Amino acid sequence: MKKIMFVVVVLMLATMLSGCFINEQVDPNQVAVKTRGGEIQSCVGPGVHTDWGYFMDLNPINGSTLTFNVSDPQVATEDNQLVGVLVTIQARRRIDCDSAKYILSSWPALLDDKAFVDTISANAGAGIKVGTRAFTLSGLLDDRNGLADSIKKGLEEVSDEYRAEIVNVTVGDVVLQPEYAAQLNTKALLTAQIETALRQQDLIKQQASNDQLAQDQRTLVLQKQLSAEQAQTNVQVEIAARQGKVVAAQQLVYTQNKEAYHLAVLDRMALIFGSKSTTYFIQPGTDLNLFFTPQALENTTVVPVEPSH
Repeated sequence: MKKIMFVVVVLMLATMLSGCFINEQVDPNQVAVKTRGGEIQSCVGPGVHTDWGYFMDLNPINGSTLTFNVSDPQVATEDNQLVGVLVTIQARRRIDCDSAKYILSSWPALLDDKAFVDTISANAGAGIKVGTRAFTLSGLLDDRNGLADSIKKGLEEVSDEYRAEIVNVTVGDVVLQPEYAAQLNTKALLTAQIETALRQQDLIKQQASNDQLAQDQRTLVLQKQLSAEQAQTNVQVEIAARQGKVVAAQQLVYTQNKEAYHLAVLDRMALIFGSKSTTYFIQPGTDLNLFFTPQALENTTVVPVEPSH
């Protein structure tokens, strides 16, 4: 019995030493390639896998997106301005079965994340130099996305060789030389001052235009007021002229008809003295104060005339 148990243990150890894998985990962002003695067999997806075959091995390949920075502290633009460029890259391995088999067979060193990042970074460094050289400094500052697209295109042309996918490229920063940065700051300050002066001139012009408009409106109001007053004066003059004509016509009656004149005089006297008043005939040279001192009337010859009925 002991001999049988010994044989079983030996066989199990032999099997285990033969390279089978038991309950190997493949993560959701991975694919694994089965190999037998180094010969590629097939691919398996995420999950737990076991294979009791002799010399079987399971090689997981990571398909997660890796994010890393690549920088060049001194690269020349088209107009020979030296700048520093910082680029952020996102890349990952292709994990379809054919790509996974190719990576394992042709680029096994790139299964390591650091080696994968270093390879892309080296290509990106060349892409930064070539891409930056295609831009002037002002063009580069105005169009960082253009530089990022240029670097991404260059990376895609070489990354297919080792089955890498370039997810995104972003130019994070463009560092100017201190002397040129100072010149740009001076230019920006002068530009801001010019724009401020132009805005002030526009405000002055606008204020002058508003003042002129207000003056024109006041002039128009005064002109209309003057026209209205002139019209009112014309009306009053016309009324006075017509009243004068009426009076003149009335006076013409008196000049042409003496009887009408005397009748009008009598009418005015009737209005002055009234029908019940007493009329006094006063001798020429009589002191009129006598009418205000009744006592003096007793010694004065005044002939009253009683009103007729």
